[in-house]
Amino acid sequence: MNKPAITNDEILNISKKHILENGFSSFNVRAITKECGISIGTLYNYFSSKNDLLIATVESIWEEIFQPLSNLNDFDRFVDVVECMYQNIEEGNHKYSGFFSLHNLNFAAAGKKEGVNTMNNYFSILKSDLLFVLKRDQQVNRNMFSPEFSEETYVDYIFGLLISSLLKKEDSSKLLHFISNYLYSSH
Repeated sequence: MNKPAITNDEILNISKKHILENGFSSFNVRAITKECGISIGTLYNYFSSKNDLLIATVESIWEEIFQPLSNLNDFDRFVDVVECMYQNIEEGNHKYSGFFSLHNLNFAAAGKKEGVNTMNNYFSILKSDLLFVLKRDQQVNRNMFSPEFSEETYVDYIFGLLISSLLKKEDSSKLLHFISNYLYSSH
């Protein structure tokens, strides 16, 4: 009797499990194929290289981390979506033992274009999400923005601060306080 074929998602789930158990830096195709019960050649029918599997796994982890943000209509205030985003990345970083820091540094240091593109694509999506909620937030003092300092510029700035705070493992309260003071001030 033939063994049922494995799916892309099953391989990705086993790859994520491998990262959970062994860390991001010990990503090992042989261990993953062994756990999948397939040969390395079969794996390459699904993913053309170790790097492609790694990138697909990273994308899957990003999707898992940001699933709670899938319905932006749940957020009325910009500061709340920033807090949720911060917490999701922080929890994902904890769950996948340093995933965010290692992923950011590994792809940037190795110059792996596809990995950097994956990260930048997710960052673009997150910035678009932030901008969407910022524009919907009825409590924002719109006088804070001008042609020289647009909502888009503000989102870029806040996103940079969010990433910096996460990499430094800082508490989010200072960033959230800064956002609240700037956006919700009546001055």
